[in-house]
Amino acid sequence: IADALAGTDIPVMVKNPVNPDYKLWVGALERLHKAGLRRIAAVHRGFSSYGDSIYRNVPRWQMAIDLMQEFPGLEVICDISHICGRRDILAETAQKAFDLNFDGLMVEVHPTPDQAWSDAAQQITAEQFGDMLRKLVLRPTTTDDPDFLVQIENYRGELDDLDEEIIHLIARR
Repeated sequence: IADALAGTDIPVMVKNPVNPDYKLWVGALERLHKAGLRRIAAVHRGFSSYGDSIYRNVPRWQMAIDLMQEFPGLEVICDISHICGRRDILAETAQKAFDLNFDGLMVEVHPTPDQAWSDAAQQITAEQFGDMLRKLVLRPTTTDDPDFLVQIENYRGELDDLDEEIIHLIARR
């Protein structure tokens, strides 16, 4: 695909592989970039997994976060429809995506979702989509609030202590 698109200036969106393979996802993005494409975005659609989950495709948020940190200029969009697989948890998953600083959402919208030929359970109407967007809370990505900064530093310290305790317990085991 990268070779076929070389020399074009079209936007390309690369969904993560269904299996949780970070290097494969990055490799696809890098091949497109190497072919001269510059309007590239990554789409996080979750990953297949074995066992019960509330999600159709488990988000494994850390992989998308790692991608955002490794490639800060890359747009990363969250496909909440494919992560959720059902409409009743779309809004909370959308909020989580925005809280994690995703650049946008991919949502399946259909005039009559229950009559859709595929993936009906994960689709919503345009009205429901508008309602969901209006309820999203867009939080600032940075703050200089000294109380918050002290509080977050305290939490980090507590997590460091817990991590150290876990490591000692595992070593003792």
